[in-house]
Amino acid sequence: MVLKRRFFYALTLILALASLAARASAGAMNAVVPVPGYVRLHVLANDDGEVAQALKLEVRDAVLACAQALLRDCGDAEAAWRTVNDNLDALADAARARARECGYEGAVLAETGVYPFPDRQYGGVTVPAGDYRALRVVIGAGAGHNWWCVLYPSLCMPEDYAPGEPVRFYSSVLEWVRRLFGGGQ
Repeated sequence: MVLKRRFFYALTLILALASLAARASAGAMNAVVPVPGYVRLHVLANDDGEVAQALKLEVRDAVLACAQALLRDCGDAEAAWRTVNDNLDALADAARARARECGYEGAVLAETGVYPFPDRQYGGVTVPAGDYRALRVVIGAGAGHNWWCVLYPSLCMPEDYAPGEPVRFYSSVLEWVRRLFGGGQ
């Protein structure tokens, strides 16, 4: 009887340790590893209304102006990431100040982290989908259409971009489907 009880306890302990090891292994496999070489920007509008979408672009421009001044002398993405984190308050202040200038009194949050991004084309450069280190600016509820770009290296506006010109979005999946079914661009 004692031998059966010891066997039961030993088996329970082995199963518990195996379960913990499996969870730790799964956690390591599911860890988010950001795509190296880039620091992205993601701005989320309060909602999809015209006023909120226009405000999103105003806040974006203020954050970009601040970031471009801060990142001017960064030699690589690691330095840029440190600079963004070291100056998060200044970037948040720039976003809030522009929102207030535009008459918005709601919350404007700036944070850094690793976030998923879709494929995007900036000028002739395609940045693939993946998890990227990013500065994220959330205006109000952050429930509206968003805007994203690459802070480092600076790809937020293509060199041939003219203000008022619509930004062209690129999806490698959509292009693959078009090619598959013989559609043109």
